[in-house]
Amino acid sequence: MGRPRFGVAAVVSALGVRVSVVVIGRPGFGAAVTLFVLALLAASCSVERGDRSSGPRPTSPSPTASPPLASSGASGSPGASGSSHTAASNPFGLMLPTRLARSADGMALARRLGAVYYRPASIFLDRWDGSCAECDLALGAGLALVLTVRTSGPSASAPPADLAPYARTLDEVLDRYRPAVLVVENEENSALFYSGTPDDYAQELAVACRVAHERGVPCANGGLVSTLVALLVYDSYRSAGRSDAAADFAARAFSEELRRELDSPRAAEQVAKGTALLAAYRAAGADFANFHWYIGDPQALGEAVAFLRAGTGLPVLTNEIGQVTDDPAETRAIMAKVVELGLPIAVWFGLDGPKARGLVESDGRLRPTGEAFRDFIVATFSGP
Repeated sequence: MGRPRFGVAAVVSALGVRVSVVVIGRPGFGAAVTLFVLALLAASCSVERGDRSSGPRPTSPSPTASPPLASSGASGSPGASGSSHTAASNPFGLMLPTRLARSADGMALARRLGAVYYRPASIFLDRWDGSCAECDLALGAGLALVLTVRTSGPSASAPPADLAPYARTLDEVLDRYRPAVLVVENEENSALFYSGTPDDYAQELAVACRVAHERGVPCANGGLVSTLVALLVYDSYRSAGRSDAAADFAARAFSEELRRELDSPRAAEQVAKGTALLAAYRAAGADFANFHWYIGDPQALGEAVAFLRAGTGLPVLTNEIGQVTDDPAETRAIMAKVVELGLPIAVWFGLDGPKARGLVESDGRLRPTGEAFRDFIVATFSGP
């Protein structure tokens, strides 16, 4: 870390913990806590791209529908039928930097990379003006939308003060755009993106899913932060008395610094919050459990998906998965695990984030990871 000399560090972790640490003189316990919280913050690699700056905005008739997902059959809630995407189909989608996405070549690049889904910048309901530039561009390129809708932003969304106007505005969005799946908020466990409690979120999710189902659109939660998902898996092993499995998982999923804090009271608080959120999803009518993932170990990914399926009783998808390295072998390994696990949607974080490394340069040139992403899709999903 280097040697801190003085100051006050006020940080918000990716797991939603607000901490103020005074660090004076030399590294000590306060510095160790700061390191832990900053590491968790870095694990939240989402970059809110809700900027509504001008860019190509093609006109499209309303409503505009994404190709439907197969019905999940979860919670008795309606999934869209007649899907062209089956369990054996390409599940991969992309997020791209906003400026690149809105350029003349942006969506063509997504298609060249082999994506079938696209996650546009979040729609903020308090700023909804009847259109979404990236949505129109993606649909015009034949990409299905994985659409995140937030009450407000880009700072932390507050729970809706009144759910009735919230429902009306959301219905207007879904009347214009029929996404393959509606994602409600972003990283609802993180104070960076959502200021409410698990109970607040459960109420919002229930209303959003009701509105979505009335339009024949499946819905999912906003996506638990990668580090929290891993922490929940670790805790599940510990709680079951499987200390060897917990230690093995921790060695693969966490850095040495994070491993030293896994059994802290702060980690226990976040496990409790994550557990409360997991319990809310199916009860609220969600069709999928959604999570984010930036851990490069394929086995850990499999353990996380198994945990989420068992813990929620729902099919699992990810509207944000990526990596913190530029290693194309890791890209291929994680993509292969996604296919093996049968995830119906996996949206790759194709841009650079606080720690995440994207697939492309800012001008659209492919990095080695982008080439690996493209080549994996060609090799896996192109028929003879």
